[in-house]
Amino acid sequence: MRSGRAIIISDYIGGEGASSGGAGHAALDSYRALRAAGADVRVVAGFGTAPPIEGGRFATLGGNDLRAGQAAGMLKGIYNPSARTALAHELADANPDTTLVILHQWTRYLSPAALAVVDRFPTMIYMHDYFWACPNGLYYDFQEERPCDRRPMGARCIAADCDRQGRVRKIGRVMRQAVRQVGTRSPPTRRLFLHLSELAHRTAAPLLPGERHAILYNPLAIVATAPPPPPPPHYDVGYFGRLEMDKGIVALVDTLAADGLTGLFVGQGSLEATLAHTPGVEHRAWAPRDTMAETMRSCGVVVLPSLWHETWGLVVPEAMAAGVPVLVSCRAGSAELVRRFGGGATFDPEVPGDLLAKLGMMRAAPAKAMPMRDRLRTFLSPERHVARLLGLAESQFGLDLRATDRRVSPRSNPSIRLQA
Repeated sequence: MRSGRAIIISDYIGGEGASSGGAGHAALDSYRALRAAGADVRVVAGFGTAPPIEGGRFATLGGNDLRAGQAAGMLKGIYNPSARTALAHELADANPDTTLVILHQWTRYLSPAALAVVDRFPTMIYMHDYFWACPNGLYYDFQEERPCDRRPMGARCIAADCDRQGRVRKIGRVMRQAVRQVGTRSPPTRRLFLHLSELAHRTAAPLLPGERHAILYNPLAIVATAPPPPPPPHYDVGYFGRLEMDKGIVALVDTLAADGLTGLFVGQGSLEATLAHTPGVEHRAWAPRDTMAETMRSCGVVVLPSLWHETWGLVVPEAMAAGVPVLVSCRAGSAELVRRFGGGATFDPEVPGDLLAKLGMMRAAPAKAMPMRDRLRTFLSPERHVARLLGLAESQFGLDLRATDRRVSPRSNPSIRLQA
């Protein structure tokens, strides 16, 4: 076993608003868990500001979100030489034999150019989405409004007009994927793909044949004391996240209108105008994370109506921790929390009327306080997360990431598949 260190690399770290999803929060939460366990880890972010903790362990490449750059941004997204130069400089002193890179987001600034630098190192790749395999990232056909069934980068994939932003953007994403494939050719023994749920693993593993895979749940620190019962809800339904077609927003809005229900939608996206013209619906911009629990508690049910095979869905365990019932699409990875621990129900977006029926059932018989909250708290604890992560670093790469002055024995099963 070699003594090693870890470097977390991501386009951004922490919260960057609703459009970023939970990946930034997950990266920061994982960093905190590693540090609490005594791991030697630092962070390199493509853009944004570093959180006000341990400033010496955070660096930014001084970039910007390329999605705002239109055509120029698309070209840099295919290959961003600035990102490669800056990251190569930042990693110049890192030893590829003893440094483990933990990669989160890379499509918004880093690009395949920076991934070519990362390819020198043993790497854990967090699959917050499916961009490593799928050009449009969600393995979802936005034009046909269904999960994709094509082989990524095969003839049918390349020919398909499946992207949210149209054919030109799809061509750009295919080019980016081709550059990524050329620039990341290290053997599979140098990589490990980390999936956020069982569903995400089942979806992604066949798209990446010959690679190594593991399930690693995002950590969530849940306080031991259960919250008091929520007050009478001000809104029948709450939704928190991106306001886009793939998230099932239209189906949820139609369901609220059909049943005369009120809804609170917190987030940003292209469907904001739809909400503005829907009676009984209030829309708010993204709120700070530390206020989210109380906002959720003003809703009778928090719904995650995803149409794509969403890898996780952080809003679900956050609502469960706040004592709010959840209704979750079976296409979201976090639906497994409901099946394991209770606290709500799931529905199938392929079954017409199932969302409306399950929502009606939950309103008629509101879920009680989550019966297995302590088990959920243990299941998603930062301690369990980091034990699993340290165990994978040891068993798959032969690296002990713990600082010599704080040895912590991993408590997880070191096998690839987490038995939970």
